[in-house]
Formats: sequence, C-alpha cells, structure tokens
Amino acid sequence: MSGALLVASIFIVMPAHAQLPFTLKDCLADRDEDARLHICSIMSGTEEEKALGAVEASRVLRARGEYDAALALVTGLWPGVSRDAELGHIWFEQGDHRMADFHFEMALEYGLDPDRQTRERMVIAAHMYGEELQYSSESFAGAIGAYSRALELDPDYMTSLLGRAEALQRLDRHEEALADLDRAIALGADWTGYLLRARSRRALGDMPGAIADFRRVLEENPQHTEAREALAGSGTLP
Repeated sequence: MSGALLVASIFIVMPAHAQLPFTLKDCLADRDEDARLHICSIMSGTEEEKALGAVEASRVLRARGEYDAALALVTGLWPGVSRDAELGHIWFEQGDHRMADFHFEMALEYGLDPDRQTRERMVIAAHMYGEELQYSSESFAGAIGAYSRALELDPDYMTSLLGRAEALQRLDRHEEALADLDRAIALGADWTGYLLRARSRRALGDMPGAIADFRRVLEENPQHTEAREALAGSGTLP
C-alpha cells in the first residue's frame, strides 16, 4: 500500500462520531497505538500543535516500518525543529545518510537540543555522509565539512578524526591533518592512525617521526607493504 493510501486509511477506520476536534493533549495521551495515530493525524489546534501531532503520528508509523506514510505526514509541514528532526530519523532508519544529515543539520539550525539517541544518529549520519563524499565522490572539501559536523557533536569521535585527516591530506593540508591524527592516536587509534600520521610527517619533512610511525604500523601489521617499503627506502627496515 502506498504512503498516501496508508495515511488516507487512518481517516476511515474510526466511526464518524469519534472524529471530534481532538487536541494535542489528546494526541499525546497514553492510549492504544492505532487510536493515537488516528487522533494525532486529524487533531485541531495551532499550526505548531498540528505539526507536533503529525510528528507524533510519524513516530508511530516509522516504528512500524511504514516510512512512506511517515514521510507523507511530515514532508508537507513547514520546516522547523520537530519536522526536520523527525525527517532526519526517517531517512536515517532507511539508511540514507545524506538526507538524514541534511535534515538533522536543519533541525540544529532551528534550535534543536538533541537527546542522546538523536545526537548519536546525527554523528553517525554526518560521518557516513563524509565517507560517501570522500570515497565515492572524491569530494574532499565536502567530506571535511561532513566529518566536522560529526566532530562538533562528538569531539572524540575517532573515526571522523581519521576520516577528516585523510581528506585533509588529499588537499595537502598536512598540519591540520596532524592535529586530528594526534588526537585520534591519543584516543586509541590502531595502526591506521599511525600510517596516516607517517604520511603527513613525511610530507612535512619530519622523517624521524615518519619512521617511528611506520615502525609502529609494522608492529601491528607486519606485512604492510607501504610501511615496509618506506622503512626499506630509508635504510631502517628491521
């Protein structure tokens, strides 16, 4: 069943006498899920209240996996905190990190103070969109922006530190990359962090530092070709 038909069906499952001018309080009351979905979809009130009702109905629908119906309810609302945060969740749960990141960012601009789950999803969505930009599109400046959004929400998100550092390296911004790599390594990054830092140190002319990092790579990954070749070329291969 299409999203539009699903939403339309909400309005015909209840008898006519039950379709009263419900309020936001009625919508949010603890009741049967189907009744709450119906009431939240048809309630009266201010535009803001009706938007909150539509978002509550959307939450019920996406909990059921009925994403087309959820989108049909909230897409037409005026942009704002509740609408864009809910759209972020809908797209996130469908695996579209680009759209999730866009709407989460819009919600933040409108003043959202995210709860723990929403913040975690915002971080993941921004990071995954950064990965897509860097590795699928080779849009390194865009990737840096996406990783930075993740890190604004969680400064210790190590995978975004590594991702942003690699994107910075692709733009020859090695000093900035080093700052991210030092932080990532302090947070416990594995040999990939040392490999990336070795590349930036070598690019900046710090050969002793680069050699030390390449050695650390081989300690964890003894057959790593790049590290072995770098140390062989410097005459320091153990």
